Amino acid sequence: MRKGRETLLTLLEAFVYDPLIDWTVGGEGLAGTSFGGISATISTRQSKKDLEKEVTLSMFNVRCTEMKVEWHDNKEQIQKDIPSLLSHFNSWLDVHKKIDETEDYLQDLHQQMALVKEAEAHGANKHSLYNLPSRYEIYCKTQEAMKTAKKDIDKIVNEAETHITTYLEALKLLESSQFAQWIQDLKTPSNDMNVFDLVKEFLHNAGKNDIITQCEQSESDVEQLSKLQNLSIRRCLQLLQEYHAILSQCPKSYIENHRMYLFLNWCKFMTDTKTVESCDAVYEKFRLFLDLSNAKHTLQFSFSLEGCYKETVAQVNKLYEDLTKIRAQESSASLEKLYATARLGVSTFLSCEKGATSAFEFVIANELVLLNKNFLTLETAASRSGDLLIKLTSRDGDWFLDELVLNSTRVVEMINNLPLKQEGEDERFLKILNGIRSANNVYKGLHELHFNFHTIILPESMKKIQSEEPTAIQMITDLGSLIMELGTTIPEMIAQLEKILSCLFMQMDINPSYELVLDRVSSLRTKFYHLVQTQTDTLSAGKMLLMGFNGLFDKLTQEMHNLVNLLGNVDIPTPWKKLDQVKEAKNIAAHIFNPKVHEILEDIFLLKRLQTMSEFFELTLEMCQSFKGSGKHVVFSDEQLVKPVRQFIADFISRQLLGITTEAVAYTVCFLLQNLSLDVEHEIEQKDIGAETKVPLDELCHKAWNCLLKQGIFTQNLVSQASSFSANLKSAWEKIQEPKKIELKLTVLQSSAMRIQNQLTVYNFMYEEILTQLHVYTGVRSKFIIDLKNEMTTLKSIHAKLTEAREKQQLLIENAHQRLNWAKGANPNVIEISAAFESAVSARDGRLTLEQTIESEVLAACKVILQHELLRTHCNESKGYDKLFLNSFEKWRIACQYTTSRNDVLTPTEESIMNLLTTDLLHNPKWLEAISEIISDLITMSQRKLSEDRATLLCVYDDLTSSIEKFKEVYNTHCKLMSDVKSLIKSMTKIEDYGTQTQQFVSDYRQYIDNFSSLFSKFKKDMNLEDVKTCVDYLHLLEQRTEQIYGDLLNLEAKRNRPQLIRQDCVSVSPAKMAKQENTKGQQRNAYAVNVWRRVKMKLEGRDPDPGRKYTSQEQVDYVIREATNLDNLALLYEGWTPWV
Repeated sequence: MRKGRETLLTLLEAFVYDPLIDWTVGGEGLAGTSFGGISATISTRQSKKDLEKEVTLSMFNVRCTEMKVEWHDNKEQIQKDIPSLLSHFNSWLDVHKKIDETEDYLQDLHQQMALVKEAEAHGANKHSLYNLPSRYEIYCKTQEAMKTAKKDIDKIVNEAETHITTYLEALKLLESSQFAQWIQDLKTPSNDMNVFDLVKEFLHNAGKNDIITQCEQSESDVEQLSKLQNLSIRRCLQLLQEYHAILSQCPKSYIENHRMYLFLNWCKFMTDTKTVESCDAVYEKFRLFLDLSNAKHTLQFSFSLEGCYKETVAQVNKLYEDLTKIRAQESSASLEKLYATARLGVSTFLSCEKGATSAFEFVIANELVLLNKNFLTLETAASRSGDLLIKLTSRDGDWFLDELVLNSTRVVEMINNLPLKQEGEDERFLKILNGIRSANNVYKGLHELHFNFHTIILPESMKKIQSEEPTAIQMITDLGSLIMELGTTIPEMIAQLEKILSCLFMQMDINPSYELVLDRVSSLRTKFYHLVQTQTDTLSAGKMLLMGFNGLFDKLTQEMHNLVNLLGNVDIPTPWKKLDQVKEAKNIAAHIFNPKVHEILEDIFLLKRLQTMSEFFELTLEMCQSFKGSGKHVVFSDEQLVKPVRQFIADFISRQLLGITTEAVAYTVCFLLQNLSLDVEHEIEQKDIGAETKVPLDELCHKAWNCLLKQGIFTQNLVSQASSFSANLKSAWEKIQEPKKIELKLTVLQSSAMRIQNQLTVYNFMYEEILTQLHVYTGVRSKFIIDLKNEMTTLKSIHAKLTEAREKQQLLIENAHQRLNWAKGANPNVIEISAAFESAVSARDGRLTLEQTIESEVLAACKVILQHELLRTHCNESKGYDKLFLNSFEKWRIACQYTTSRNDVLTPTEESIMNLLTTDLLHNPKWLEAISEIISDLITMSQRKLSEDRATLLCVYDDLTSSIEKFKEVYNTHCKLMSDVKSLIKSMTKIEDYGTQTQQFVSDYRQYIDNFSSLFSKFKKDMNLEDVKTCVDYLHLLEQRTEQIYGDLLNLEAKRNRPQLIRQDCVSVSPAKMAKQENTKGQQRNAYAVNVWRRVKMKLEGRDPDPGRKYTSQEQVDYVIREATNLDNLALLYEGWTPWV
């Protein structure tokens, strides 16, 4: 290096004093420099930030590229070492387990020896141990009886476990994607081409017409049988699908209330307890299992469900008839066409007639007055109904919400028909119109809440709770716990919030004790939203149900916010508020535009939301308990199940919505009249307001009619035309609404009918045996069993015939192959025929083989499901299992009774000594000494084994220590590689587009690296069993996360928070952008400087010219001097350092 020092210093001087680089200090490191002499001023702060970002990302990219090979090697080494370490740890655990067992056995032997020595010390026949030989025969008989009885019990346990495992695998198959794939594969049409068509001409030319006939017949047989097999398999799959659909709605308790499940649990219970009392308890359970004491409840529930279903179907049929009559008169398309024609007529009238716009606006204003009067009548009736609002219906029997929604929609339809110009209209007028639309959105939100609850939430909740879906049950439990944590009831909290509202209305000071209620509500809101929000990518069934239910309320709340924001700050002239319709609307309206009142109302309706959810889920749980037969007989009607939601809607309308739309409509009329040049304020002031201090709006319209006619704003003829066109439009719109109204009702009732029908089908499937014995024949399960049995028989028969046909056909195929092979030499064209024939045969065989594979697996699933369902019935097979269980039970009970009746009870130590006795020792007067010698020998052998196991444990520990040390070296290499990019990753967390992903990686990596630290800290010389198990857990975590962590690091730069949008210059170039182009030159130069810096850094690190290898210092010096003294680089050196780099 010394010999090249002078050359190196010259190059360094050229580098430092290069006029193209300004080494201005700023920011962090080189990221603060600028290129080409551009200083870091305020105007270039953004470019400096961009430069820092580019430098960070570029350096990270370079580092990742440099260490990619080592990084992958390190990952593979870790993945290779973890299984080895796990193997060593498992060996340690195995040896440790043996040592524990040997120590326990040795302790037992020492206790036996102590008892023997104690007996020897007492002398002959002076210790109870001397009576052991006389009790040996009784003991052997007892043990033999227990052993024989247990053999029968174990046989039942094994059969039950095998059956349950096979059955669960069949159910798992029905839920898998493989099952759906089979259905798809079988639907795929097969190629009907006869494979022998390819060789037909060849065989004919060879004079083998008899073989052609055989081939055609064979192909016809195989194809026909294949189609029959395909059809039979598809029928089996359909039956299994229907079975799974029913079973998925059955309670978990029903699935486990099966002979095999019960026999398995009862047998295990008896063998664990080994007492007569436990046997008697099992017999009582078996008796209850066969008992029909709950038959009355089952029959009542089935009849109630069937009654609900028939009633709902009758309503569906009536509505369908009504809809058919309406559609017969005028189809949906003709009604839409009629409406479009009416709109076109209005549009033509407005564009062709002078003054038509004013006339039409006046007509709309009058219609709004009449409509608003009817609307107010309906709202007043709703306001006076109080708590009975939930039962308020129209003359046609429709719930009051439907009428309110229809009236609100009528209003929106009318104001949408107004020929307004957005630019010239009063801003207040536009706000009022948008407020009416927003109020209509709230009404529609309430209607959607009612409709979607009825058609989506109710059937899904019933299905999930009825089937005891764990996450749904947990969700309901969590919701209940949330309410219980309040320390008081929801109605009490609502009552306290109502007191706060009263204080606000009367402008009184709020009692400080009420702050506690507000704090509770705030805490409840936070906890509830935390319960609703999900922390994982996959949603459970319970979470989806809660989110769907809550989403209906959230949408309503958002629409209410929009309404308050739109109408909350509209400045209405004071005289307008003297109108009768405005005053009547205000009398029934809530003060929702007062911010404080609105906040309290939001709190009240949050509580009502939770109360609604809780009450509905309680009703569903109660009905599902009755469905299972474990509760009182309860079958709720739709009206009862929907009542909590209807109560919420009724409260919401009465407390927040009444009077809002009607007041806004009255103002709309005023604005319309004012736009027609009527001085509305003056007319109201001049009007005799009478004793009630209110001006009738219809009289104001009448006054406007006279004034506007005199002023010539429009003529009477124009108004008549406008009224005619408006009436046509209104009539066409009303005709469209009538069938829509019936369709909505029909959808709701069809949803109810389908839900009740599903429940009835599932219930009859579950309790068919009981209902049949009560002479109620449902035929759900029996039909399934018969259909499945018949289809299996058919499929087996077809399979046998198809196998035989294929075997015969295979001989013909081989014959054809042989003849083709003989003819290949003489006729080259035969080669192509032979290849095509082989391909066609192979394709056809592949399809048939696939079908037969599916057929064998489907038959296996059908067989176990059929057997499972047969065992629920009173068939010979189930009776045989009952008899087998009772016989085994009786043997076990007798054995337990015999064991219990023995006068002498052996201690565990005496029983161990008894097991050492043999027939020869019984007649040996010195049997105790012999036993003592046997125990002594066993102790010696156990001690020797214990020493060997401990030595083995030390060897295993040494191997484990060696493996851990190697693993530490791999970990150190990992840390060294990470140290190169750690600071860059920290910088990337501050970059906008990469921050979220990088922070997530940092969090994941911290957890990952903690596993290494914890593993190494737990591993020590005197570690115990728990330490080793913990180490194994850490290794499993490392094994799971290694691939992800190593991959995430390399992909970190590519993972932006969101893709950036790129505006193409050819599409749009703004003048401002063109003006800024001059200002971006410095940034472009900075980007060039960054590229220079990259290459310089590569040189300084000795990675030039090969980035994948780090050169030694001497190699770097030699390379730099060689390049600098090369004449080919003279021109570059003359220009300066940066071009040369």
